Amino acid sequence: MGRCILIFDHANPLWHSPGEIPVTTIHQLDTPALLVDLPRLRRNIAGMQALCDRNGVSLRPHTKTHKSPVIARMQLEAGARGITVAKVGEAEVMIAAGFDDLFIAYPLIGEAKYRRLLPLLERARLAVAADSLEGVAMMSAFFGTLGVKLPVLVEVDTGFRRTGASNSEEALALARAIDQAPGLFFAGLMEFGGHAYNACSEEDRRTVGHAEAATLLNVASRLADADLSPNIISTGSTPSMPFVAEVAGVTEARPGVYVFGDLKQAELGTVLREECALTVLATVVSIPVPGRYILDSGTKSLSSDHYASWTYGELKDYPGVKISRASEEHGIIEGSDLPLRIGDKVEVLPNHACATCNMHDELYVVENGDLVDVWPVLGRGKFR
Repeated sequence: MGRCILIFDHANPLWHSPGEIPVTTIHQLDTPALLVDLPRLRRNIAGMQALCDRNGVSLRPHTKTHKSPVIARMQLEAGARGITVAKVGEAEVMIAAGFDDLFIAYPLIGEAKYRRLLPLLERARLAVAADSLEGVAMMSAFFGTLGVKLPVLVEVDTGFRRTGASNSEEALALARAIDQAPGLFFAGLMEFGGHAYNACSEEDRRTVGHAEAATLLNVASRLADADLSPNIISTGSTPSMPFVAEVAGVTEARPGVYVFGDLKQAELGTVLREECALTVLATVVSIPVPGRYILDSGTKSLSSDHYASWTYGELKDYPGVKISRASEEHGIIEGSDLPLRIGDKVEVLPNHACATCNMHDELYVVENGDLVDVWPVLGRGKFR
């Protein structure tokens, strides 16, 4: 006899109500389906929190990875001080779910975004990022006449070569502009060490992480000399986080993908393969020739992110067996002799958990092989 698992209440994303899915195991689910292993998820949350606590660093996890108020609540209950989001849309979702301490770690450009941000300031403590004088001027022009003071962190490029001030003089100019701008105030410095993903050994990640922190702290020292000492020194990136966090002077950490782990993190060695909490359940729909297996999980369910090698994922129960080709609806495994038949179901470790999670409407929560809950991915598709 099947039992009813709990179904997440979309109207109130902080409590659950009984649902009616009469299934007990993942193999009764229709596919593709996004699964999260609850014990692994809990261990990953606790592990990063313990790391930050040991180093006296506040954890503000980046929720763009999971996009789930339920998981964000778990992170806060474990000790996180607040959350990070990437876009105003994600902030809207999280504030609607009751979160009241957020950092939007992205340069916000345009009045359309500022108008959406304004009512959120009445419901939550919000800070934003800036890396250009033009962006500072735009925000000040909007917020300066409204009697608010929006906290702004200056982003510094510590080596990833994406966004951010490229040197201490640029950062100082931004901090001064924010400090003098009506409607804004200078709250600190931030960085994202995405280049740590190119560090393929623990020693390389240590070197990159220490350099990230040193760059940010050197900028902070330059600003302090100009009477603009930053209160917040905020760092990101899961691969280098253990080493950034141990540098004295860093005050905040914003890792995201640690909560799940993924194939890229396993290849880097930042998590063990058996610690990865996120998989995509897929069905073998065709075996057109011996050694070629077609899954119903293509780029629409795994994403097209070649974040790990040149594959689309790896079978959880068959280490080294990768999805080598994919189209929207097809995941293709070639060159392997597997004991699989049409109709069999397999779990796929995705390359990049953040991108994969954004492809799904819900997370099916698994504990010891049993389905125990369903959580909607409320922040998916919030790219504005």
